[in-house]
Amino acid sequence: MRSLAIILALGVLAACNVTEGSMMYPEAVRAGSTIDAANAIVLVGNGGTDTINYLQFGHSSMPAINVRGISLAPGGIVAVPVPVGTRELELETYTSAGRPAGYFSTGASYGYVAVHTTPKIDITERGLYYLATVLPGRQPNYDMRPNPSMLAKFRSERREVAGLKPINFSWSN
Repeated sequence: MRSLAIILALGVLAACNVTEGSMMYPEAVRAGSTIDAANAIVLVGNGGTDTINYLQFGHSSMPAINVRGISLAPGGIVAVPVPVGTRELELETYTSAGRPAGYFSTGASYGYVAVHTTPKIDITERGLYYLATVLPGRQPNYDMRPNPSMLAKFRSERREVAGLKPINFSWSN
């Protein structure tokens, strides 16, 4: 039965032609990057003391959006491209540099920290959406309100992204 599930999952992935840079594995927006006109940008901050190296977002359809290869330092914000029209977006899990994560041979996972931000948001138009500030090691482990000092730093450092219209927050002056 497990073999059948694996074969079906591989078939679905092959049929979807999932590749790096796709909706399933978008790359975080880097300084100087261009932003596809079909995408909005979702911002996630790190309000803890550990560097975050992976984010997984759930939404109303499959597959999940997985952002790997990031190094979101404490006090920083990462910008993630998400297609306009994505519904019920939430941050589901993250991992940190000091906490290894993966899967056992049984299929059980370890090291992934559950978040499940609420309320979920809909990406209705091109622009900037602030999803959450992750607070590793605290409960609750996220805050939906943008951190003003982190936003000010991000805005000054990332002009190419900060030029987009904020949708669910405003820049602090």
